[in-house]
Order: sequence, then structure tokens, then C-alpha cells
Amino acid sequence: MSRSPLARFTALVERRLGLHYEPEQWDELAPLLFERSASRGVEGYLSLLSSSGSEAEWRALAERLTVGETYFLRHPAQLEVLVSKVLPSLAQPGASLRVLCAGCSTGEEPYSIALLCREQGKVDPSQLRVLGIDVNPRAIAHARNARYSTWSLRSVPVALRERWFQRSSEGFFLRPALRDQVLFEERNLLEEAPAFWAPASFHVILCRNVMLYFPPEVTRKIIARMSQALVPGGYLFLGPSETLRGISEDFELLRSADAFYYRRKAPAPATAAEPARTPVPETSAKKTPGPLPLPALEGLDSLLPLLDAERYAEAWTRLEALPQAAQPQGQLLRAVLHLNAGRFAEAALAGQQLLSVRDTEASAHFLLGVCLEHSGDEAGARNRYAAAARADPTFALSHLRAGTLARRAGNVAEARVALRMALSLLPQEKPLRLTLFGGGFGRHGLMQVGLRELQACTEVP
Repeated sequence: MSRSPLARFTALVERRLGLHYEPEQWDELAPLLFERSASRGVEGYLSLLSSSGSEAEWRALAERLTVGETYFLRHPAQLEVLVSKVLPSLAQPGASLRVLCAGCSTGEEPYSIALLCREQGKVDPSQLRVLGIDVNPRAIAHARNARYSTWSLRSVPVALRERWFQRSSEGFFLRPALRDQVLFEERNLLEEAPAFWAPASFHVILCRNVMLYFPPEVTRKIIARMSQALVPGGYLFLGPSETLRGISEDFELLRSADAFYYRRKAPAPATAAEPARTPVPETSAKKTPGPLPLPALEGLDSLLPLLDAERYAEAWTRLEALPQAAQPQGQLLRAVLHLNAGRFAEAALAGQQLLSVRDTEASAHFLLGVCLEHSGDEAGARNRYAAAARADPTFALSHLRAGTLARRAGNVAEARVALRMALSLLPQEKPLRLTLFGGGFGRHGLMQVGLRELQACTEVP
């Protein structure tokens, strides 16, 4: 087959379903294109997909292309903070609590939320409204049926399994009281649907391990839509290896124990308090009405606490006033600020200029890898992360990103090697690199990301 029809098919899939495939992955779609176009020919089939009468065919393609891996109580640290902390903080007497699970697959995540809320008793079940959406009609039908295998319940303690599931010869059925608390809709995240995404529609949105499959421009559009749909101060939960850095400035990153999540920034004045990156004693927090005071550092070092607190505009202003801004480290900081502001072309140009400087070579390769990853070129990004590791074999973050992308590409053996290397190096990773390239995560959070990525390698069939 010529590449042209396959390239057109791939482009149509990305535009309609948001799923991005690199050119070297296009051949994976060739058998599906041959199969679906057998009755009318490739050209006729591509014309059908571009027409207004293609809805049924796109639903069939969604079933084939979006098979989500999920199970009950997945990423429990996030679910714990959601149920024990976030939802109780939002509850108001007599008012509903609206939770959206976007990309819910076969329903384990929304049912897990309803189950944990009933178990902990911190939220009135009659107030909780959980909605799961997914583009895959077969997955939605499975979710509504609420019948699951032992594998789907592998993380559910026996006591909870006995309390909330009925065993039969066909598997485990969710008990009606819990099943009826969750609703499901077949819905495509790429569709505009202004009524569904109306302002203040949801208190919490979970979109975990979904954005991994979308190119950056699609991710930005979806996150902007979700930001609008959240109440002011509402919460967004992404997967442990997903970040909003370079994607959206509408949210502030929060941490509770091992869980990272986001809160929508309120349209408050510029003096509003920023979240602490590390736990702050209660007495200190009460005395701090605005941003936390920063250490009195000089030169380029004075920018690092600003970067760590995500006060990028202030860091930029201070950098431009420093005489050291023209030095390689100053240029690297400028490139990182471009990166965090989503100015990837400027960041990439600065990174190219720094490649010839020994002290910044590894960081420059890593920076260029991040830029390529945001542009959707994951193969190019992996090459850059590998180059960063060659320039400095102790660069833990380069191994972490290379391993994550290798796992995503299906190269499980390569991913395991890189991720194990990252986990062995992260305890000694330089604080400067964590600040510049940690994506808002601290050392402990990055260790958790690496462990979860390594665990995901064992889940690949």
C-alpha cells in the first residue's frame, strides 16, 4: 500500500479521536484500514470517514483503537486524597458534588470513587454525582453492565469485594446500590459540546492516563475545556506521569502524601497565596497571607526558589536584570522559562545554542527532548534523552523520560532498563535539575512516577 492513503487515514483518526501515531507506527493501522475498506475500496472508505454520515463507522473504529487498561482502586494515593480530603472540602449542605471521569474505559475508576466514598463516610452518598465518559461504545456498555473479572478486582481487598460485589459464574457484579450511583455516557473529548462543558459543571474532573495518547495541541484544547467546566477552585486529577507544565497555566500543582493533583486557580488578585511545594507547619501557614518568603540568595541562585514555586514571571524579570544572564547557566534558565511558558520554538533555539557548551550539554539535550515531546515527536525526544544520558550518565531524569517513552512505544525491555537506571540515580539527582526539569515534581514524586512506570511495564501483555 502506498503511504499516502495510510497517512490520510492516520490524520483522520487523530483529528476525530485525538489518537496520535508516529510515522513508524502507521503500519500498525494498515490491517485495520484494509479490513474496514474491503467493501468499498480505500478511496471510498476515506471519503466515507470525511463525510457527515460516518458516525457509525467512527464508533466502530473507536472500539478497535481505544482499549483502555484499568482496574479498581488504580493509583490509590490519588483516590484517597480525592475521597478523604478534596470532596469533603467541597461539600455543601443540600448541594450535589459533581465528579467527571473522562476516559473512564470500562468504569472501574468512577465505581471506585463511589465505593470509597461509601466506605469512608465523609461525603453523603445522596449528594455525590459521578459521571463516566468514554469514546468507546463497547467500553461504556461494559461499564453499565457492571460485571468484572477477578483481574479487574485484583487491588480490591477481600472484605470490600464481599461487601460491594455479588459473585456469579459470569464474574463479579457490582451491587445495585453502588452501580446506580454512577452514570455513563458515550462522548468524544474532542467534540465541542458547549452545553456539556458549560462553566462550573463539575467540582472535580479525573482524566488519568488519557492525555498520554494525545498530541500536545489536542491536550491543550481539552485541558482548556476542562478548566472552563470546573467550578472556581475545582480540582483536576491526571495520571502520575502526566503534567500540565507547558500545557496550561490555569492550575496550581498540589501534593498530599504521595498524590499530585491540580486545583483551578481562582480569578483572585495577584497577591493570592500560592500552594506550598513542601509541607508547611500550621503555625507558619497561618502567618503567611501571601506567597511564601524566599531565601535571600544572590545571582542566578536567587531564581531557583522562584522556579520551584512556579513564579515564572517574577523569575523572568529578575533574570533579565542580572549580569550573569548572558552566561551559559543564565541562558539555560532563560530556555527553561520559555519552556514553562509554552514558547517551545524559543526554548528549542536556546537549547541548540547551548549544545556546544560542556557544562550545559546534557541539560540542552534534555530541554530539546522536552520540546520534541510537546510537538508530538516522541521518537526524536527519545533520541535527545539518550543523548543527554550519554553526555552525563548520572542524569536520572533523562533515563526516566527515555524509559517512559520507550514503554509507551511498546519497547518494554528497553523501558525497564532505563527506568531501573532512573530509580537508582534519582536519590542523588542534582537539586538544580529537579528544579529545572522535574515538571513540578519533587524527588519523592519522581521516584513514584518511575515506580509506576516500571509497574506498567509488567502490565503490558
